[in-house]
Amino acid sequence: MIENLISYLRDFRDYYFPKKNPFGKDVQASKNYYLSIFEKAKNKIYLEVEKFENSSGYKIDKLWLDDLALHTQVVKKESAINYQHGRILYSKLSKYIKEKNIKFINVVEIGTARGFSSICMSKAINDANINGKIITIDIISNDQKIYWNCIDDLESKKSRKDLLKNWPKELNNISFLTGPSSFVLKKISFDRIHFAYIDGMHDYFNTKKEFDFISSRQRFDDIIIFDDYSKKFPDIIRLVEDIKNRKNYNINILASSDQRSYVIAQKKRWK
Repeated sequence: MIENLISYLRDFRDYYFPKKNPFGKDVQASKNYYLSIFEKAKNKIYLEVEKFENSSGYKIDKLWLDDLALHTQVVKKESAINYQHGRILYSKLSKYIKEKNIKFINVVEIGTARGFSSICMSKAINDANINGKIITIDIISNDQKIYWNCIDDLESKKSRKDLLKNWPKELNNISFLTGPSSFVLKKISFDRIHFAYIDGMHDYFNTKKEFDFISSRQRFDDIIIFDDYSKKFPDIIRLVEDIKNRKNYNINILASSDQRSYVIAQKKRWK
């Protein structure tokens, strides 16, 4: 109960008093630094992700992905740059659209960050030549001009809208909502959520609320993907174990590295 209250108060603070500089007040690194770590990241081989792409039959264009990642995923941090979730989201969503013969799809994302994941999912929708709507939620406004700890900072402070201006076709499918998910999810009017990606607060209370909201609007074979299934985030592991015990989703865990795995949960048919 205390844990839930603390989480709610934190969400209340973030909704009404958001941070002005969530990634710092200044430029974090030089152009050469960002380009150097980008070169390492884009040339790394991920065998498990390649196997996943091959099994799905859908693979995102690498040059397109790398260009998007340079502006939205390459940041200064202690851990290695890893943007393989873009490949996984694209492949899984593309296969789902094909297998279910979807003509219009509703997608929800928790944790927009710089917009990388939502743009990748939107590309899958466009490449499938269907219509769809992606609602993505983050505590950072789409119009807030800040430093993002990325190579674009060297030009000036930018909004997320500025960062993503080179992907107008993908942006056409996306609506950006601002605030903690516990406050914002109630604004979503979708009767059905075909596909979802959860990469938000990573605490049990919020992630469970996100899962429960999405799951209640899903049918047989609809999908939820969780990022950061690892010992670093024990609450994600705890929630996934709870989902396994409910036995209403098939669970597939896919690792892109020793430090980062993803959970693909696909809803079972009611017996």
